[in-house]
Order: sequence, then C-alpha cells, then structure tokens
Amino acid sequence: MYPWDGKNVYFIGFMATGKSRVGQEFARLLGRSFVDSDALVEERAGMSISDIFARNGESAFRRLERETVKEIAEKKNQVVALGGGAVIDEKNWRKIIDSGLTICLTASADLLYDRISRKSHRPLMAGSSPAELWTKIKSLLAQREPYYARADYCFASSSALSPKKLAVKIYEQLLDGV
Repeated sequence: MYPWDGKNVYFIGFMATGKSRVGQEFARLLGRSFVDSDALVEERAGMSISDIFARNGESAFRRLERETVKEIAEKKNQVVALGGGAVIDEKNWRKIIDSGLTICLTASADLLYDRISRKSHRPLMAGSSPAELWTKIKSLLAQREPYYARADYCFASSSALSPKKLAVKIYEQLLDGV
C-alpha cells in the first residue's frame, strides 16, 4: 500500500516554493489528475486573483478559496497545489487532512525573494519596493510557518533541483517510508 492510496496529495507551502510545477510532475508520476486551487478560483470568479483582491478584497478571495478547497476535498486521487494561505483557515485544514496527505515545499527567504521579485502578479506582494518586499516575505513566512509545519512531509525546494527531479525525490522518499 502506498501512502497516497485512496487519498488526495496536497502540496502546501509559501508562494513561489514550486507547488504547482512540482505538483504537476508528481501527478504525472502517479498517473493522476492535477488541480491548482488558485487556477480553479480564477476560473470560477472569471478573473485573476490579483483582480479579485483589487476589486473585492482578500476576504472575498478567501471565501472563494474555502469553497474551492471544499469541492476539491470531496473528490479523491488527485494531486493538488494549494494557495499559500489556504492552510491557515482551520475549516480548510480539516478538509485537507481528512481527504489526503500533505507535502509542504519550503524554500529559503532569499530564494523566495528572488522568485517573487521576478513575478508581479502576487497580490500580497504587489507594489512593494525591494526593501518592502523583503520585509513582507519575512513577516508572512514567519506567520505561516507554524501552519506549514503541520504537513505530513516537508521537502526543500531549491534552484539546484528541477521540479521534475524534486517530484521524483519526493516520490522515492515516500515509497521508502520517509
């Protein structure tokens, strides 16, 4: 029996840790469908997450995210990349752990800064100067780390491993009973 049998596999962690890219590769390894919760929220809202934040605020986004997590958790045998803040909501967390196993991807603040500074579409970081971006990353990461630490498994994302290689590493270590 594999640790993922009959369960969803949820990739959690801070923004820019590679949840979507590694999750897609992991889904290929398992022969499962891949779901990105943020993409589903955007599809249902008919607008980008940045636009949801700008027009309706973070609380509206979190409500849509909660509905999406609930719907995802009702299905089985998927690989799911969750938005960075999804696991902070206790209702979400209950649904996640009741329906699957969790894999947290971590990365150093320096690597996160490098990745996030190259992308302008992250609403919690939008409009930040380099110094403000660094401060926001460190602060938000510190707030969220206790939630991420609840994951069943944690793996470090780095620039040294491609998403495919990291997915294979996770797969092999889960098979070996990490």
